[in-house]
Amino acid sequence: MSKVIVDSVSEPLSAGLPQLDAITNEEQVILWQQTLHHSVSGLVGLVAVRNDAGQIVDFRYLFINQIALRDTLGAHATDQESIPGRLLTEFYPSIRETPIWQSYINVLETGEPHRLEQHYKLDNRDISIIQSASSFGPDKLLLSYAETSDLHLVARRVTRQSALLNGVLNSSPNAIVVFDATRNSQNELIDFHISLVNRMFETITNHDASYFAGTSLTTIYPIRPKQFECLRQLIETGTPFHFDEYVPAINRWLDITLTRLNDGFVATIQDVTTQRQVQQQLEATVQELHRSNQNLEQFAYVASHDLQEPLRKIVSFGDVLTDQFADGMSESAADLIRRMQRSAGRMRSLVQDLLTYARLAGDTETFGLVDLNHLLLSIIDDLEITIQDRRATVQLESLPAVWGDASLLRQLFQNLMSNALKFQQPNRSDSTETPHVLIRGRVAAHAELPAAVLPTDASQAGRRYALIKIIDNGIGFDERYLDRIFTIFQRLHGRMEYSGTGMGLAICKKVVDIHKGHITAISQEGAGATFIIYLPMQ
Repeated sequence: MSKVIVDSVSEPLSAGLPQLDAITNEEQVILWQQTLHHSVSGLVGLVAVRNDAGQIVDFRYLFINQIALRDTLGAHATDQESIPGRLLTEFYPSIRETPIWQSYINVLETGEPHRLEQHYKLDNRDISIIQSASSFGPDKLLLSYAETSDLHLVARRVTRQSALLNGVLNSSPNAIVVFDATRNSQNELIDFHISLVNRMFETITNHDASYFAGTSLTTIYPIRPKQFECLRQLIETGTPFHFDEYVPAINRWLDITLTRLNDGFVATIQDVTTQRQVQQQLEATVQELHRSNQNLEQFAYVASHDLQEPLRKIVSFGDVLTDQFADGMSESAADLIRRMQRSAGRMRSLVQDLLTYARLAGDTETFGLVDLNHLLLSIIDDLEITIQDRRATVQLESLPAVWGDASLLRQLFQNLMSNALKFQQPNRSDSTETPHVLIRGRVAAHAELPAAVLPTDASQAGRRYALIKIIDNGIGFDERYLDRIFTIFQRLHGRMEYSGTGMGLAICKKVVDIHKGHITAISQEGAGATFIIYLPMQ
């Protein structure tokens, strides 16, 4: 509780107070004592000390309340301390060198009160004080002060937070605009006006913030009744909404999200013009690809009918010449016909393979769970005659089921099996070692998945892949040509050594690509080859 300490020799405090008609002198003294007693500010009464020349050389304490006593003597000061009657310079020796001293003298000489603000450090703490000095009698000075350190601290915090907020707003890659509601005298919503914009909004619109200050929404953007009703619902319900819109005035596509803020809303705007242009280009590319696919299908039709028909006639005419005119034909002529028929046969195979490759397409509606064990057993059964002719053995281990098109997967594994049986040592029939093909599979660990099938977004996370290996003990190949063997018309061996058009592995790769899988191989010349296929299981 505050305690007022008064110099016993000083004149009554009421002498310097305004006289109130309805209050006696005694009541005035009590009122003054109560004011000192309950004041939340520091109160000090001083009287000037003058030298023989009449100059003020010091001030003597007349009274001091407990708050001022604590600030003068420290936190542990008690009301037993004797302050009244002592000189101001005893406690503040250097006060004469400060602006405060002259302000005290000016107050006494002019009778005009003075207010000033002080800042200093105490125990590593910033102190701010507002002090008022006024005269309350001849040579008497009343000091009233209050510490405003907390207010200054709050103000500094508000300033820092404001600077931080502005920094965040202006560093945002999105344009941000704050709208406040405009209401009429009946508190009805009639419009909105801009209260804040960030730097990105200035960039998008090519106007600075001052241009938009207080501008109404309807001034810069014509609002239809339905749109205004949506804004009204936003203010009433707080449910944000989002939309895309093309703004002709700035020739941009904007992605806009509106969120309620107090009696208004915040518009977060992202310039998506570039994305829209890319999307349009992508759509144009897709359409072009669609037209290209249609042309390819037309080509496949031509290859299937118009090209194969002349080949069929060439072969037929050759057969007629061989069957009906063989006796009257020279050996050289017969040899030419045989060559012609072989060339026509190769051409027919090439056209058919091209047709097969061109017609390969992925339709997810035909995808389903495929039992590879059943599929491979069926393929082995189809290749039974070839297996017997080659005296080969085929070993099939348990395989996981995969997700795909069964007919396409049949083409994939039948081509790989045919190659494993075909590309064997030419003189192996005289050897004790017979062709051997091993087919094994399991679920691939995530760490062994190739980059081509690693998930690229959340929708692919957790997808599992089957790892299938087809291992043979054939002629193998040099791994320098690994990329080449999956390209159309690429052959590593002459046509006289091994038949084929060079399309088989290209078809395999396309089937795997349609299934969003991956195919590769490891091999050494003369040491067989291992083809490795990754296929999705779900």
